[in-house]
Amino acid sequence: MTKCRVLAAGIGAGGALFFAVGLATDGVARLLAWWVTLACTLSAFAYLTNRPGVYGKRDGRLVPWRAIATLPFLVAYGIAATIRTGMRSHPTWNEVTPGLFVGGRVPAAELPPGTAQVVDFTSEIPAPATVRRHRGYRGHPVLDGGWPPDETSFAALVRELAGASGPLYLHCISGRGRAPTAAAAVLLARGAASDVATAVELVKKGRPATALTQTDIAFLERMAPRLTDA
Repeated sequence: MTKCRVLAAGIGAGGALFFAVGLATDGVARLLAWWVTLACTLSAFAYLTNRPGVYGKRDGRLVPWRAIATLPFLVAYGIAATIRTGMRSHPTWNEVTPGLFVGGRVPAAELPPGTAQVVDFTSEIPAPATVRRHRGYRGHPVLDGGWPPDETSFAALVRELAGASGPLYLHCISGRGRAPTAAAAVLLARGAASDVATAVELVKKGRPATALTQTDIAFLERMAPRLTDA
């Protein structure tokens, strides 16, 4: 079972529990329980169908009305992400190849020196305001455990990044899955790796904390022909 489906099952179970709580209570308690139920239902749907658009993240911000509908889940996710970030034993970021940095979500003051472009691959949490103001900020939302649903848009982004000059920082929450996957794709597009296995090994060598799933590898295998074509 993929990570997305595991998350969908867990979130869905949480939603069912709060729905039952809503049935057993009344007044404000019922409304709150059913708000959590709605948030869990929408989030489980997002993960089950690989639709980061459910959260509506644009330009580093979450669309207000969607954020309100899913707020209980987003708050829980944000707390978990903060705890996970605080407990990580690996470096915040690593330089995978000269000028190509991969890591986690950080404020602008902690970006790699001289960063020209920042690409944010998170979908469930807004970018820090200082990072959104960075002239090279780009957002390409991907679900935790998921993959870019619009492969054409992703291929275009990777080709653009592959030809860009200046230090490039690719990040997700912890820099272990989504960002390393994108980094491997950039290496393929640059011709720095001849195949997916080589690209992944280069990323792992530079970023030892990388932990790609079989879903990530399968996505890269699908994308490789579109990234390596002349």
